[in-house]
Amino acid sequence: MPDLVLWAVLTVFAIDVVMLVGLIILKAVHRVRMRRDAERRTQYLTLLSRHLTYENAVDPIPSNAAEDEAFLDAVIDLRYTIAGSEIERLSEIATTYDLVSRQEGLLRKRFGGLRRLRAAVSLAELGNEASAPILMEHLDDSDDEIRVQSARGLARMGYTPAIDRIVGRLGEESDWVRARFGDALAEFGEDASAPLMAFVIVNHADGDTSAIVQAIRTLAAIGDYSVGPRIAQVLDLSSNPEVQIAAAGALGGVGGGFAIPSLIDALASSDWRVRAQAATSIGEVGLAENVDDLVASLRDRAWWVRRNSAAALVRLPGGVEALYRALSSVDPFARDAAAEALEDSGELAKAVTNHREQRATRDEARLLRHMRGSGVPGF
Repeated sequence: MPDLVLWAVLTVFAIDVVMLVGLIILKAVHRVRMRRDAERRTQYLTLLSRHLTYENAVDPIPSNAAEDEAFLDAVIDLRYTIAGSEIERLSEIATTYDLVSRQEGLLRKRFGGLRRLRAAVSLAELGNEASAPILMEHLDDSDDEIRVQSARGLARMGYTPAIDRIVGRLGEESDWVRARFGDALAEFGEDASAPLMAFVIVNHADGDTSAIVQAIRTLAAIGDYSVGPRIAQVLDLSSNPEVQIAAAGALGGVGGGFAIPSLIDALASSDWRVRAQAATSIGEVGLAENVDDLVASLRDRAWWVRRNSAAALVRLPGGVEALYRALSSVDPFARDAAAEALEDSGELAKAVTNHREQRATRDEARLLRHMRGSGVPGF
C-alpha cells in the first residue's frame, strides 16, 4: 500500500511538472508570436505611409496582405491618424488588396464566433463605404455585438440610408443594444434628428417606453435645437413618467426659452422625478425670469426636487441672491436646501474667509448662523 501511495504521488507530481512546462512553452510561443505580429504591423505601417505620401510609391504591398492580421491592424491604426484625401487613398488600398472583401467573407460565414465578430469590428473601424451593404444586412444579425458593430460602422462612414433602419430597430432591441444604437445615431448628427423625432412622436403614447426614452436621449446628445418644440410637445402630451423625465432632461439642452412653459408645467407633476428633472432643466436654460418658480420648488415635499431647484438657482442670474433670501424662509426644508446649494457653489467657503477677515456681508453672516444653528461641525 505505501508503494502504491508513493507511485500515485509521483504520478501527480509528474503530471503537474508536464503541465507547468507546457504552460511555460505556450507563453513563450505566444510572446514570440506577439512580437512578430508587432514587427510586421510596424513594417506595414511604414509601407502604407509611403503609399499614402507618394502616389507612385514603388514599394510593393504583398498580394496576400489581406490574409495577415498585422496588415489589417496597420490599416485600422492608420485610419485613426489620417484625414481628407488620405482616407480615400487608404480605402482604395484596402479595396484593391481585398481587405474589405475578405472581412465581408468572414462576416458572412454561418459559424465563426469570434472570427465573425472580429470581421464586424474591422469593417466598422475601416469605415469603408464599400462595406455599407453587408453592414446593412447584418443590422438584423442574430449576434447582438455584430448588430452593434454594423450600426457603428455605418455611422462611422456617414452612410445616411442606414438611419431609418437603425431607428426602426430601437423598439426591437435589448436595452444594451438599444443604447449602442443610440450612440451610432448620435454620430450621424443632425441627419438623424428628423427620423428620431418622428419615431418619438408616432410611438410615445403606446410604444416601447425604453425605445422612446433612448430616442429622446439620443436627440439630446445630438443637440439639434430645431427639435426642441416637438420634444416640449411630447412632455406636454405624454402621461408616461419615464418619457416625461427624458423629455424634460432633453429640453435643458435643446429647448431654450420655448421649453420653459412645458418645464414649468412639469414642476407640478405628481411624480417627484419629473419635477426634479424639470427643475434641473430650467437651470440649464438659465433665464432670470424663472427664479421665482424655482424658489417655490424649494418648498417641495420631495428632497430631490428641493435639492435640484436650489442647485438650478445657482445657474440663474439673481439665483444666488434668491438662495440667500431663502435662508430666512419659514420653511426649514427650503432653508436647508438653500444652504446646501450655497455650500456646493463655494459661497460658504467665501463667507468663512470673509468672516475671518471681518468683512462678511449680511447675507454671508446669515449663512454662517444657519450652519451653526443646524449643528454642522466647525461652525
